[in-house]
Amino acid sequence: MGSGPEPDALGAAVLDPGTVALVGGGPGALDLMTVRALTLLRQAEVVVVDRLGPASVVELLGPEVEVIDVGKTPGRPSMRQHEIEEVLVDRARAGKRVVRLKGGDPFVLGRGGEEVLACRAAGVPVQVVPGVTSAIAGPAAGDVPVTHRGTAVAVHVVNAHGDLGEADLAALRDPGTTTVLMMGVGWLPRLVSQATLNGVPGDLPVAVVQEATLPGQRTVRGTLDTIARVVEHEGIGFPSVIVLGRTAAEGFLLPPELPVPPHGSGREALPAPLDHSATAGRTVPGTPSDAASGTSPVLVGTAHGTRSREGRDVVRALLRRLDAALPGVTVREAYVDVQTPAVGDVVAALAPVRAERSTREQGPPAAVVVPLLLSTGFHVGQDVAAAVAAHDAVAAGPLGPDPRLAEVMAQRLEEAGATEQDAVVMAVAGTRDAAGRAMAEEMRALLAARLGREVTLGFISAAEPAVPEALAAARERAAGGRVAIATYLLAPGFFHDQLAAAGADLLAAPLGDHPLVADVAAERYRQALGG
Repeated sequence: MGSGPEPDALGAAVLDPGTVALVGGGPGALDLMTVRALTLLRQAEVVVVDRLGPASVVELLGPEVEVIDVGKTPGRPSMRQHEIEEVLVDRARAGKRVVRLKGGDPFVLGRGGEEVLACRAAGVPVQVVPGVTSAIAGPAAGDVPVTHRGTAVAVHVVNAHGDLGEADLAALRDPGTTTVLMMGVGWLPRLVSQATLNGVPGDLPVAVVQEATLPGQRTVRGTLDTIARVVEHEGIGFPSVIVLGRTAAEGFLLPPELPVPPHGSGREALPAPLDHSATAGRTVPGTPSDAASGTSPVLVGTAHGTRSREGRDVVRALLRRLDAALPGVTVREAYVDVQTPAVGDVVAALAPVRAERSTREQGPPAAVVVPLLLSTGFHVGQDVAAAVAAHDAVAAGPLGPDPRLAEVMAQRLEEAGATEQDAVVMAVAGTRDAAGRAMAEEMRALLAARLGREVTLGFISAAEPAVPEALAAARERAAGGRVAIATYLLAPGFFHDQLAAAGADLLAAPLGDHPLVADVAAERYRQALGG
């Protein structure tokens, strides 16, 4: 290959007819737009503009310029991405000079690559103009440097519209990395819950910058433990950038005295890692638990994975409730099937292999796996058992059967509008395990005793009678009255969605985040330790 310029390298700022310029407009302030961006805008006949970034610049364009607003506002209908791409291609094919004005940089969580591909697939020439990304400029406007010699040597930028990934959680646990969460302010409480339950220290500094570089800019600070309450109290909303790391601490750039310059560069300039294991009793995954030295074993709350966001929220809310109910006990999340982190990985990170623990060491195990599952079966007998088999960890029993769970189901029926005259079917996920089916039958008897009337058992899968058969039997018994389903599931998800189409008159919510469910889980933890 030669050493000459690449074919797509930036040349003169010229926007030819029938072409598209994908322009990064920067974080919002007009004077943070690049000279090249402004030069191309002056040549545009069509400007397709986002809500974010310097959208107000279109007010300076002449009346002959067609301005098409395709901005996305959370919670409101907006043009779909493929429709935006069609607009770009259609206008360019009509011979127009088209500028696609985007906030920040087009290739940093801006779907710029998709728009370039759409133009090139249609044979439309397209050029890309880099912009000042709000992932860097937003924190800077809030007085937060994303890197700082001796403090932060790496930046991790995340689309936070949903769950955090394993790499994101690892970045948050790394004291030398600054993590920037984009589009995450509406998800902040669930992001905090997930981070906390995966070993991110509660004292991690956090800053949130709203409307960075614009007249309405506001910056608030807190820690991982406090930031959700701070944001709610201060009314911080969209658009905001969330910065987590040591450079986000209040007064980081306002030291009381001149600091001693660090030695070296990169990670060699970082101080020794902070010992966060003493913070709020939490152990960072990947390090052995302090259980042998006297602290309480880590509680690994293990649920069935789900693709339902609502379901994940319920599991994490229940684990946070459990965390509050057991002072001094670290609570971690884990899953069997569908979702990460897997229970085996969490146990392996927290608990040493048994052979590595000295025979002279006495005391509790490093970790206790508490299955947030309602009966025994494959996941308890295989996944959970395998997770603890070779490690200094033990497994508790499943949550059910238990009279407190019958009480929760009774409350959920009442919330759904059920009365004493309604026939009741208790819907269970189902298992091929005979002991698991016996547990379901015992739970049915407990619910019948709590309600003071007959309850019919129905399985959603893997066992008989199936829910439709149970509903038919209950309708026959009801003699024209209503039939309600008591949902013996922990959280919303696939199985609960199936029940919605089963044909019952009333469908109660799953057990969910309830104090009595947390009480049962806490008791299982203590029982596993001989309490």
